[in-house]
Amino acid sequence: MPNYGVKVFLGSFALVWEQRKLGDVVQITMGQSPDGNTYSDEPSDYILVQGNSDLQNGWVCPRIWTTQITKKADAGDLIMSVRAPAGAMGKTAYNAVIGRGVAAIKGNEFIYQLLVKMDADGFWKTISCGSTFESLNSDNIKNAEVKIPTTAEQIKIGGYFQQLDNLITLHQRKPFCVKQEEKWKKIKIKQNFFVNIMQNGYQYIRKGR
Repeated sequence: MPNYGVKVFLGSFALVWEQRKLGDVVQITMGQSPDGNTYSDEPSDYILVQGNSDLQNGWVCPRIWTTQITKKADAGDLIMSVRAPAGAMGKTAYNAVIGRGVAAIKGNEFIYQLLVKMDADGFWKTISCGSTFESLNSDNIKNAEVKIPTTAEQIKIGGYFQQLDNLITLHQRKPFCVKQEEKWKKIKIKQNFFVNIMQNGYQYIRKGR
């Protein structure tokens, strides 16, 4: 029996990825805006996340509050902008109320990185609705087909990408020297390799028999 897999710096794992609909893999909650008279720009009962303007550097940054609960995101959830720019991703460290410009997704780091990649590839632009402003509805998101490895592989790959994100953030804060530039190039090469794996989960690399 042929053994398909690839030996990399994460260890050895088989690229047997399953094609699934996103809605079958994660819980997705579409936002619903509270009544306008419940809004406040002073910290009050609940943080309100309305859209991409409430995300800074990939995280929810509180700027508006509300006294009305409609739909909720829990701390640790992924936040997807469903209006222009449709598909932009972030995370929340807070329990929050979500308005109609976003959706909350209960997913791990692998799911987050996968959705970031889909957005970067323009996937959501091909299915977004609206002639003037692009937007995504519940069916668009839940029926999106994704390729998913085992839970153990998700943890490994998601953890690796999270480390890369941390390194990238760290290097962006420092002036580059020659050695840093060389290290940066190596980081990008590794990142591109794994992005290709995530994008082409069904394209196996034969390791032996």
